[in-house]
Amino acid sequence: MFVASCGNKRSTRKGVPPPSAAVAVAPAKRELTPLPTRPLSPALEAVRRRVMQTVAATRELAWQRDAGMTELSGWEYGTRAKELADTFAGEELRGLSRLAVAGGMLPEGTDLAMLAASFTAASAGAAYSPLDKRVLILTGQGADAPARDESLITHEYVHALQDQHFDLLKLLAARPYNFDRAEAVFAVVEGDAMNVQRRREQTDAVWSRRPLEEIGQNENARFGDYRREIGALFPPLLTETFIFRYRDGTRFVEAVRRKSGARGVDELFRRPPASSEQVLHPEKYFAGEQPRETGVDADQFNTNGWTVAAATPLGELGVRGLLLKSLNATEATRAAAGWGGDRAYLFERAHSTPLFVWKTYWDKPADAAEFFRAYNTLREKSGERRDAASDTSQVVWREGARLTIVRLEGVQVLIVRGADADARGALEFALR
Repeated sequence: MFVASCGNKRSTRKGVPPPSAAVAVAPAKRELTPLPTRPLSPALEAVRRRVMQTVAATRELAWQRDAGMTELSGWEYGTRAKELADTFAGEELRGLSRLAVAGGMLPEGTDLAMLAASFTAASAGAAYSPLDKRVLILTGQGADAPARDESLITHEYVHALQDQHFDLLKLLAARPYNFDRAEAVFAVVEGDAMNVQRRREQTDAVWSRRPLEEIGQNENARFGDYRREIGALFPPLLTETFIFRYRDGTRFVEAVRRKSGARGVDELFRRPPASSEQVLHPEKYFAGEQPRETGVDADQFNTNGWTVAAATPLGELGVRGLLLKSLNATEATRAAAGWGGDRAYLFERAHSTPLFVWKTYWDKPADAAEFFRAYNTLREKSGERRDAASDTSQVVWREGARLTIVRLEGVQVLIVRGADADARGALEFALR
């Protein structure tokens, strides 16, 4: 697990940044709690050295310098996970939290930055810290402790090797923040590490004979217990995002490795996928199929006192994760397929209910219609009341004083959620 917090058709409309607007910047420096200085046991030091040799040979990249390891207690490990989450993208995740809450995607009060840190602390026995440039492991209680597992340590040392060659912080610090693009990059980082880990566990000969679909299915099956245990504590959107990085990232990286070898995997770090769609459907990455840039004219909202508090594409991954709240995996996957592009906005105004606006585009009218139906099923299963004025192209849902309008127009589905009068006005702005 890599420790951190947790893309054409160009548009000239105001409020829609072009693809070139994303700029890699270093995360803001923060004071971190100093790591303890503890010597590794001779046995663990031997594992570290052996793993470094194995990783370099399997990944076909040479170490540029030594990569250390530090054992941490549970408290120290959890503290560092939170510090790293805040350092890397804490503010962006808090903005995404408010956006998702306003959109009815997450429960009131959800803090994704805190959840991301908790997720890391609760679900891994080891992690690579790109700020400390070392692998962090939980102090074990015996020879069978997870932190002593050589396969797990192999995974983390792949991240250390990636960092030395491709600068993970720079890669993952592109701004403005884009959830869909960031998760696609995370899938490359984790998929590469899982690829090396599985090849060492199964041998190259066995691994390379497995069909890509089987690889994806096997990785998905590994998360069965995880979904029932750790996943039960977190919203489906967060759980699915986490699993995507490993399950779909592994399959995607192996598809690239089989096509272009180790140097092709290197190229993924220099030219990463632009969207989660490209990871889920590798043929779209190979074809260079970019997501459609879309958005609303933010000036229309600004003139009415609204300020953009957060805005990001959610991607095919975000659509799937949202729908899993009420639909089964097969239904959610089918409804999310055919995604062509999207952008979700959170608008805020003093003394007003937050306003959520989500514009989505689909490959075909049939894809848009399927998402339209699935999203309305989601609202119904969430206990909202369907307005009598609804029809086949526009459905209105009520939840107390909050209104959700779902509009279908050709290949576009537009969703607006907020106070009654505000939501109706926002729909008019968004349609212009």
